[in-house]
Amino acid sequence: MNIIDYIKLHKDEDFKTFPFTDVDNLIFACIPYIDFTGIVPAFKKNKITLYNAVLEINKNKTKYQGLFVGNTFKMLNIMKDTKRYGDALLYNYMKVVNEEMQFGAITIKLNDKSIYIAYAGTDTSIIGWEEDFKMAYLYPGVSQKYAGIYFNKALGLFTKNIRVGGHSKGGNLAICAALSAKSFYKRKIIAIYNNDGPGFLKAQINSKNYIKIKNKIKMFVPEQSIIGMILYHSKDYEVVKAKSFSILQHDAFNWRCNSKEFIKSKLNKRSKNLEYKLTEKLEQLSNEEKLKLVNDLFKIFRNNNIKDTKDIKIGSIFKLIKSFKKLDKETKRLLIEFILIIFIK
Repeated sequence: MNIIDYIKLHKDEDFKTFPFTDVDNLIFACIPYIDFTGIVPAFKKNKITLYNAVLEINKNKTKYQGLFVGNTFKMLNIMKDTKRYGDALLYNYMKVVNEEMQFGAITIKLNDKSIYIAYAGTDTSIIGWEEDFKMAYLYPGVSQKYAGIYFNKALGLFTKNIRVGGHSKGGNLAICAALSAKSFYKRKIIAIYNNDGPGFLKAQINSKNYIKIKNKIKMFVPEQSIIGMILYHSKDYEVVKAKSFSILQHDAFNWRCNSKEFIKSKLNKRSKNLEYKLTEKLEQLSNEEKLKLVNDLFKIFRNNNIKDTKDIKIGSIFKLIKSFKKLDKETKRLLIEFILIIFIK
């Protein structure tokens, strides 16, 4: 079964009857991929139930197309009619896409009074993908800084039992938020969820601040993980059985679970090689070389005034792939797969 099957199975059980699981984490991590602008209040002390928020997004169904976003829309429509999720309170929604960053987050209060702060992964904006690539040499990036600001602003004095998480880049931002959390809130964090999100530079992973929170980090990756194998991360992660292959396993709806937890598996050989070889390769490049690589990759988009992947023409794709010719075979293949996931979203 996948997360939609899990939702249907536990639809009549609230979080007191059947406590929060790692699978619930992945479900909530997908929510900020949906645009709730004008529906979920942004730092106005108002809240809206998940049920009512979904009724509002249903008024503009054509907005939520694409494989992953379409499945998230479908998932929310199933969630709204359940005892487990329908009365969850949504608030503090933020979506920012400008010339510097692509950032999204939402605060969710469950019916057991616990909190889940979910950070959005990369959407279809070009700046979002450029931010991801910049992680190879820059910390903190603009979204990573904003993640901490959001976290400290989203919580009230008496907030407790806090979970923070995200899928893809959102998983990285969840860790950044915990790193920047005020000590008062940091003590109240139950778990930090990174669902196949990229890691960090070596200096950050070895920092005292990271070491203090690493026991609360729960990282999950599919068998053929690519995104989750980028940069340095905790070695204590769980591999989840997944449907499909390669970059398509990054899609949360392809992850397999049973009635209580993810189905465990093993990382495949290629992902293991990526975990070490790609990170080592990036480590060997200077910051100037990394900067040039990222600038060269995204120059094609800037020169054609392309700000969203939806606007990309076939000719631009060929130009982009042609620009990879100087790279080694494995790096070239990886970058082509990144392009694939951009179009899947």
